[in-house]
Amino acid sequence: MDTNQYMEMFLEESRDHLQSLNEHLLDLEKDPTDSDAINEIFRSAHTLKGMSATMGYTTIAELTHDMENVLDLIRNDKLTADEDIVDVLFKCIDALQQMVDNVSNGDPEDAVDVKALVDKLNAIASGNANAAKPAAPVPSQNKAAAAVPKENVPKTDIDLTDIDMDLIENAKKSGLRALHVKIELADTCVLKAVRAYMVMSALDEIGEVIKSIPAAEDLEQEKFDYTFDLVLLTGEEETKVESVIERISEIKNVTVTLIQINNSAKKETSKNAPAPIAASKPKAPVKKKQAIQHHDNLKSGQSVRVGIEKLDSLMNLVGELVINKTRLEQIGNTHRIAELVETVEQMDRVTGDLQSIVMKVRMVPVGQVFNRFPRVVRDLAKELNKEVNLTIEGEDTELDRTVIDEIGDPLVHLIRNSMDHGIEHPDDREAKGKSRVGQVGLIARHEGNNVIIMVTDDGAGIDASVIRNKAVEKNIITQEDADNMTDAEAVRLIFLPGFSTSEVITDVSGRGVGMDVVRTTIEALGGVIDVETKKNEGSIFKIKLPLTLAIIQALLVNVQEEIYAIPLAAIDSTINITPEDIKTIQNKETIVIRGEIIPIVRLDKALNVKHIDENKETEEIYVVVVHIGDKKCGIMVDKLIGQQEIVIKTLGKLLSGIKVISGATVLGNGQIALILDVAILMQ
Repeated sequence: MDTNQYMEMFLEESRDHLQSLNEHLLDLEKDPTDSDAINEIFRSAHTLKGMSATMGYTTIAELTHDMENVLDLIRNDKLTADEDIVDVLFKCIDALQQMVDNVSNGDPEDAVDVKALVDKLNAIASGNANAAKPAAPVPSQNKAAAAVPKENVPKTDIDLTDIDMDLIENAKKSGLRALHVKIELADTCVLKAVRAYMVMSALDEIGEVIKSIPAAEDLEQEKFDYTFDLVLLTGEEETKVESVIERISEIKNVTVTLIQINNSAKKETSKNAPAPIAASKPKAPVKKKQAIQHHDNLKSGQSVRVGIEKLDSLMNLVGELVINKTRLEQIGNTHRIAELVETVEQMDRVTGDLQSIVMKVRMVPVGQVFNRFPRVVRDLAKELNKEVNLTIEGEDTELDRTVIDEIGDPLVHLIRNSMDHGIEHPDDREAKGKSRVGQVGLIARHEGNNVIIMVTDDGAGIDASVIRNKAVEKNIITQEDADNMTDAEAVRLIFLPGFSTSEVITDVSGRGVGMDVVRTTIEALGGVIDVETKKNEGSIFKIKLPLTLAIIQALLVNVQEEIYAIPLAAIDSTINITPEDIKTIQNKETIVIRGEIIPIVRLDKALNVKHIDENKETEEIYVVVVHIGDKKCGIMVDKLIGQQEIVIKTLGKLLSGIKVISGATVLGNGQIALILDVAILMQ
């Protein structure tokens, strides 16, 4: 079977299931009696096994199959999910993650050696207490449970694999039955593939086809005689299935038989036992209802996975529409065409709604990133021998997908830093009168047109005096500067590149290591990062991010004949000054605003813009005061044009080396305006 067309879906769904496995295994570790968690773990492992087997990734399928044996024992209370077993399962998930990543990168999945894990799982499943110290080893029962697949001898002439039988067993628990549907087409049938497709479509309306003989692609390519077999999971009776198929023309014969996977005797003897929910008289209607409900759930829960590049294309098209609308508006106003202006006004509402919808489609909950951190915190706490509790708030807060993709690594770094260097060891915390369990928080919330993400801890905090002394020692600042700095200003020095050295790790408890990388990443996203800290009380790292990077509000300015856009989020104010207001301090041009000395940047010089009229004297100078965090700077421009919503276009690889420019936009008159990177301009 050509599985390449399903590869993207396989990878995405595999990652979803691995995330689910991680989350619910953490829940199970906290509460080994959590039946919901073990059921979810079993379901995800089972689905992952089925998917990987279908795609031909046998190592993934075999490892998940062995995991299932252990999970089944836990689910049936024959084994307790103690710490050792959970550790083994986590290692299995890590191995699965690595294999899925290999598949994604085009590497062989079996490059990961899982033999040791498989041996350990088998030992646990067979009741070997030394394998992972199971709390309640029951060797004989476990062996029986481990051998369950071999007992599942199906009473049908269709060839079923272990995976098929597992699917059928699982469906049985949902009230569905497995039917073997044998179809024979008429001898005169010309378009056999079309008839097979019609049969499959008709059966999909009343259930789920999990297997076909020959395979689906052979059916599509008419590589079969006039008969084919299907396995259908459904809540419908055999007669109903037959009648559905018989409505299709050129069907010569159809037979539907129930597939029984062993235990028919057990089923019989259990009739007098307490009814297992769906066994009483309205048997068929109940099953039918369940089937319909199952089908409805499938339909109502359906969603479409769309690649981010397609959403980018859609956003670009909407951007073009907005630009052209602005152009039409200008033409209507310039030539005073009332009908055109009126039409554009109506068009404005539609494009506004369209833009809003596209923006919402691109928004995803920040929880997609937050979900990975419980596992990170759990593993790191064990590694550091610390006790840490992670709390997450605001995981439903939405951010643009492009921002979501980028903030994961900075957050991992901040969390690790808080746990490694912020949270003290339990004994030290106790000596300080704190709880032995340190608290790390991950909080997200909306604040105007921005999203705030905070990483908090109740650890040792950052000692400003140590940071100050280290900065002087490394010649990052002078002693005079250090003496004039407030504690808050001194702590912000950790974001400077000079602190990212191993020497600093030792001397200042590691705070600052890699923080310049975090800051650079955040600023590249148009955001800012700041820190608040109190010695022995903890630290709060606060990240402020724009909601989206696709469309922003910007101030358009002129330099000579060129137009540039400055993101409004970075603008503090605009002022008019005269040449006399510019003072030179330490060879740098500055201005004073409300008692604050602010350096200025002449944009024409920074961008090397050619002067058209060299002799032109300007009595009035326009300055746009921008800020990154608490740091401010004045950008001198020739003219302020006005505020406008702009669609950001990337510069492409050819112009990727231009640092001062972060992108471009198309204005209403078709002219290109470059977007300034304020952070770079201020350096």
